[in-house]
Parts: sequence; structure tokens; C-alpha cells
Amino acid sequence: MTRRGFVLAALLLLGVVRLSAHEKFRIVGTVVKVQATQLDVKAADGQTYEIDMDAKTRVTRNKKTVVRSELKAGRSVVVDALGHDMFDLVAVEIQLAK
Repeated sequence: MTRRGFVLAALLLLGVVRLSAHEKFRIVGTVVKVQATQLDVKAADGQTYEIDMDAKTRVTRNKKTVVRSELKAGRSVVVDALGHDMFDLVAVEIQLAK
């Protein structure tokens, strides 16, 4: 491959990666339901969001990591998540209110 072809291929690859990137979302609300891999949060706008959790999802309180069993219905949370839209989210960090 020539240098010009390599540069063109690299630019095309960067464009594809940029198109598939996730957007950042923050949901503030109350936990409605907790499952092993999903958290349902009712936000201030009245909408309930189903947010996936994976092995990388951190649960914190006062910037310190806590066990996932601290997530219970009725708890106030701030969820930082990534996704394509508000209905396709994966939690990065779930912050428990004091």
C-alpha cells in the first residue's frame, strides 16, 4: 500500500470510529427497580429509564466505591451513562445520594 493509500484508509477508519461513538448522558432520579444487569431510574421529567449495567459500572457514594447491593428501590441516584440515545444506555458510574 502506498503512503497516500494508507493515509486515505486511516482517514476513512477514523470517520467510521467517530460515527459509532457513544454520547454521554446524565440521569438524576430515583431507583425504581434493580436487576443484575439493569437499573430502572425515574427521572425528574417523569420518564423511567432502563439503564444497563456491566462489569465496568462503578457504584459510588461520596466519591468512594461501594458494593452494588447498595442500589435499592427508592434511593436517589445520579447516573453517568453512554449510549446512542436515551433508550440505549450503559451506566459508567452510579452515584448514590448521601
